[in-house]
Amino acid sequence: VASPLSGDRPYGSAHPLDIAPEYNRWVQETWANKAPPFNGHIVLDPGNGAWSGFLSAPLEAAFPAARFTTIHDCPDGTFPERDPDCSKPANLKPLAETVREQQADLGIAFDGDGDRVAFVDHEGHVLTAEETTWILLHSFGEDLQGRPFIHDIKFSDCVPDTAEKLGATPYPQRSGHAFIRTHMIQSRACFGAEISGHYFYGELAGGDDGLFTACRMVTDLSRRRQPLAGLRRGCPSVFMTPDLRIPVDTADQDAILKQVKTAFQNLPQITVDGIRINFPDGWALVRKSVTEAKLTLRFEGRSEAALRRHIQTFADRIPTLGPALSERETRHE
Repeated sequence: VASPLSGDRPYGSAHPLDIAPEYNRWVQETWANKAPPFNGHIVLDPGNGAWSGFLSAPLEAAFPAARFTTIHDCPDGTFPERDPDCSKPANLKPLAETVREQQADLGIAFDGDGDRVAFVDHEGHVLTAEETTWILLHSFGEDLQGRPFIHDIKFSDCVPDTAEKLGATPYPQRSGHAFIRTHMIQSRACFGAEISGHYFYGELAGGDDGLFTACRMVTDLSRRRQPLAGLRRGCPSVFMTPDLRIPVDTADQDAILKQVKTAFQNLPQITVDGIRINFPDGWALVRKSVTEAKLTLRFEGRSEAALRRHIQTFADRIPTLGPALSERETRHE
């Protein structure tokens, strides 16, 4: 074949290939008959993204007894009907409303390129990443025994604590798809989770797949014969802030991180991603933003009182960040 630089003739050729039938067969072979038939009603929300127009077929192949309804099913890269980020509950209000109105058993939403996934139970509650990961951890049964579990360092402690109770060895890693997947491959872990909705599997050579996660969740619901809301209520309560982004000049960020390290030198610290200070009943995490001149902070406490105490302690010891923290609200789930 002539070089593309020679100018003699076009380089190579293109051949259209429809992989959908083969993919649907793989999904069916992987998940069909793994549990009693799921005969409930599922509302799907591909969000005008990559799964639009294609999502029902593989799921119908895997769960032929189920009934599927789809919203936002026309592919459109301008995302006219909802924001493509499925990790934000506000973006899933139409899905939650549809689930309630149609009295469906659950809703499943995907992000723009289809690799992230989020769930809504029959009550219209959008599950947090902690709740979803907690349920998925229990779906592995004995397969977790003695295996590594890779998790986003920003998760609530209820996630690694649960993994440990189930026999896995939890390893915190930097937040981000690439970091979690790299350590999945290196450790040959059974399962991994990232807080924005990526879920990784040893069965996929460390890769993540939103549809694979959806199939695992539906299979687990069918096997346990419980509604998603019932499983969700088993997850421990979480008292945690969202990411608190504080503007800090890039030139000053290292000095502040060093100040944090010194101010809490008597407490255990994790430096996988920024600095995480472990209190006896919670933690504080400070890390550099990768997209803007800000430091990102996140706090957790075993109770709301503990959470507020950790924030106040941090503000008192790090005066540079104190004023910005004084007005921040906490999140209780």
